[in-house]
Amino acid sequence: MTRVQVEPFRRALLANGFAVLAAPLAGCVTAVADKADARERRAFIENAMRDLEEDARKQSEAQQGRGAAPALSLSALVPFGDWDYYYIKGGSIIWRPNPGQSFPLVEVPEGFVTDLTSIPRIFWQIARPEGRYAYAAVVHDYLYWTQSRPRAEADQILRYAMEDSKVGAAERWAIYQAVDKLGQSAWERNIKLKSGGERRMLARFPSDLSSSWEDWKKLPANLRQ
Repeated sequence: MTRVQVEPFRRALLANGFAVLAAPLAGCVTAVADKADARERRAFIENAMRDLEEDARKQSEAQQGRGAAPALSLSALVPFGDWDYYYIKGGSIIWRPNPGQSFPLVEVPEGFVTDLTSIPRIFWQIARPEGRYAYAAVVHDYLYWTQSRPRAEADQILRYAMEDSKVGAAERWAIYQAVDKLGQSAWERNIKLKSGGERRMLARFPSDLSSSWEDWKKLPANLRQ
């Protein structure tokens, strides 16, 4: 082999070697990012539920002080055992439009299963860990799953929900821009999952809190349309 032939061969060999070495490294980086994302979502939900429970306790005490019946239930996001998916228990989650917000009411029914992936990671990093943010995220995820309304409308409702929750203007802008630019992949992913037969409405709630979503959804009797 001549020198002219050797140099391209060596360059190709080095390039392939780097590619082989880089592939596992890229996989590790992705895995670390996924784990960090899961931790952030889990902390977000845990803090949100603590805030909601505290609000419910205060409301019950105030109602009892007025001689009224205490609040008996609260819509909650309950995690499956893998903490990647959550289901609504205790009633529907509802977004109601305020004056000037022209879209119809959104009701997310009890039993809806969400993985919150319609919201980019920037949401978990910017938003304070309060229940109202979690509810805005669930409403948006529900609209992305059902796709009963245009994607642009779902994104605008998220923006309205953040305004209702007193999210700062700069935070709203950053989150909305992220959803606008990155949300299409979540929208298309849901199309693929639904075409493959996946359902996201529970007919029965797990009694074993360690049950994972992947195991629970294998039994058709656990789900409904």
